[in-house]
Amino acid sequence: HVVELGDGEAHDAKRDLRYWNTRLATAQIAPPPSLDQVAFGSCVTFRLNGAVRVINIVGNDEAEPTNGYVAFSDPLARALIGTVAGDLTDFAGKLDAIEIVEVGICPK
Repeated sequence: HVVELGDGEAHDAKRDLRYWNTRLATAQIAPPPSLDQVAFGSCVTFRLNGAVRVINIVGNDEAEPTNGYVAFSDPLARALIGTVAGDLTDFAGKLDAIEIVEVGICPK
């Protein structure tokens, strides 16, 4: 059974194919994260404005901030990357706004 696409649908399919081919060509395998320093693939427990939060630092395509999956390019993730448990780090123009509580590896 062959499905024929209209001009608009064909254009959309070609655009999607270009996007995914580019993603495939530029994909890089990230090294496994350290168990002590925040990096891509880390699960981070931190305190911000008195509230304890847990996020997983993931790729842009995997990001779901409302479910705790934050893209590595997000300002929050960028503020956390490179820190270790016990560190204080600046965020949103505030000094020592975030306290790193625990660093682990994202669950699969």
